[in-house]
Amino acid sequence: MDTKSRVRFVRWPAERDMREQCKVRGHLCLLVVEHGAPPPDQLSFYEDWVRPPVVQEDLQARVRQLTARAVLKSKPALDPAGILYFKDLSVTLSLTQCEMLAPLVDRYGQIIYRAELREVLEHSGASSSSNALDLHVMRLRRRLQLVGLAMRNVWGRGFVLEPV
Repeated sequence: MDTKSRVRFVRWPAERDMREQCKVRGHLCLLVVEHGAPPPDQLSFYEDWVRPPVVQEDLQARVRQLTARAVLKSKPALDPAGILYFKDLSVTLSLTQCEMLAPLVDRYGQIIYRAELREVLEHSGASSSSNALDLHVMRLRRRLQLVGLAMRNVWGRGFVLEPV
């Protein structure tokens, strides 16, 4: 587990500066709200809070939830409306781009063969020639750059979706 995935426990409001450091660095932060203090008004995606005394099972559940959020943010997600999310960014895609990208997102970091993508094009009713595939890939790469993703060529085999 990398250092950004480790949850930091921060006393609130006494360690307000530590909370800000966690936000800036993108660290996971569980605020332990001191007795009598109000919890923070707004929380970032990487924060949660508890008030002591905390039951061990509840504390573990909060830590697991924060860790799961970090994992979700590190993998791209494609929603049914045609929006690709990656980290804090998003981009809209055409229907054909969504159909082509779906297997790449499902098997993020793994090779998707050209033949698979040609089948996707054929199934969608678009031309599935090698040139048509290359044109769709070129357009999709432009959209992916906007969210910090790249479709890397695996020469003679296919493509891998990965962060820039």
